[in-house]
Amino acid sequence: MPDPISRALLSRIFILLLLSAGLYHLPQAIRSINLPASDLIFSFNKDAKAASNDPLPQAPIQVAPSGLSGIFDGEPSFLTKNGVPVIRMNGNQPVLLEGFLPHFSTIENGRYVTHLDGGYTVVWTVDPTLQERTGRYIRAHRVPYGVFVAANPKNGRLIAFWGSRFNEFDPGILLRATYPAASLFKIITATDALSHNRITPNTRIHFHGCLYCIGPAYWKSNRRRDWLEFTVAEALGKSINTVFAKIALKYLTPEDLRQTALRYGFNKPIDADFSIDQSHADIPDDLNGFAFASAGFGDVAISPVHAAMIAGALSNDGVMMRPHLIEKVLGKNGETLFQDSPNYLFQVASPLIAKTMIGMMRSTVAKGTGRRAFFRWRSNPRLRHILVAGKTGTLTGKNPAGHYEWFIGTASNEDPTISVAALTIDKGVWTIKGPDIASKGMYTFFNKKPTPKVPG
Repeated sequence: MPDPISRALLSRIFILLLLSAGLYHLPQAIRSINLPASDLIFSFNKDAKAASNDPLPQAPIQVAPSGLSGIFDGEPSFLTKNGVPVIRMNGNQPVLLEGFLPHFSTIENGRYVTHLDGGYTVVWTVDPTLQERTGRYIRAHRVPYGVFVAANPKNGRLIAFWGSRFNEFDPGILLRATYPAASLFKIITATDALSHNRITPNTRIHFHGCLYCIGPAYWKSNRRRDWLEFTVAEALGKSINTVFAKIALKYLTPEDLRQTALRYGFNKPIDADFSIDQSHADIPDDLNGFAFASAGFGDVAISPVHAAMIAGALSNDGVMMRPHLIEKVLGKNGETLFQDSPNYLFQVASPLIAKTMIGMMRSTVAKGTGRRAFFRWRSNPRLRHILVAGKTGTLTGKNPAGHYEWFIGTASNEDPTISVAALTIDKGVWTIKGPDIASKGMYTFFNKKPTPKVPG
């Protein structure tokens, strides 16, 4: 029987052989020999340094406070489920590997969890009540494609993550950026004009034709024919196409709009603990193409997660937070190895402009294109004082083919508490639309407990 020192030395040599052979399941090796994680980390770093003939650091090696990066020292670093890697460490942040998304089926202590190999447990940010009730509502109406994403705008936690394809749960559709943004892009146009002090919410725009007409014949000014008149706030609420085309042509430039779209997260990656397709916005230089894009008829596509985070940023003084699904990672003894914390992504607009936009977006629900879905809130004593701001978007798309009905928005009591993106895609025969899903989700959120709060 070897003495303890010899046994420890042989164990470390054994682990190094495993690592050199490409076996990355380091946690299993740790458990099999019952070595303390801190001892193993020091041994691995020391041997790796010696092999490269570099001098050892003088300062003692510290185990990272989060726990996971200490347990998984070196590259690659993974947690596995049924032997398949599902989570890797990106610095101190756990990230879901592409192809793995939870289906939120196991609930413990009121929270969704997933048990991984080695006794690890992931606790998800998604709220079971909100997820299940909204999902049940979408399924009951047999929408070909139904989407509902909800977030805490202050910390980026995703509290609902529902996507269904022909009544089958499919969270992967939430990450795709193949959906036309449609009139959601009017938010970008309005922000650009407000930021350059070209308009105010009360600026009156004259036009002719009809509310939803679009084309050069309508946005060319004609004093004798421009008898229709709306403020910018009213036009945003009613989603009047010609008004936003005229705003762009009179006050903005294609480059200005490109830069504002970039600030909102278009044409650049959105960091998260899962992979999201990059939303894109192609703003043409020719005036007609520029006008069409500004009104929501350009080559602009967005993912539902990004759409929800845009609404959240506006309700959070213009700051977009990093969206994430992982709240905690627990060890085999229940100890917390990782705890999420709010992470800033970028500023989409100044606090003043963000507040102005939210004020303008309230007209969508009060007397605009989202009014029907929220009409009954006025007669509900618990909901009548909740301020809902939103923006709808309607367009026909090709991937998947169908008629798209968007609603993104935020709802609050005194402080913003929830931001949402809801979408339906059908063949033109609908029983519910995006605004209906958003209304149902928000209603559930504010009614499921006496004091509505996003967990955390």
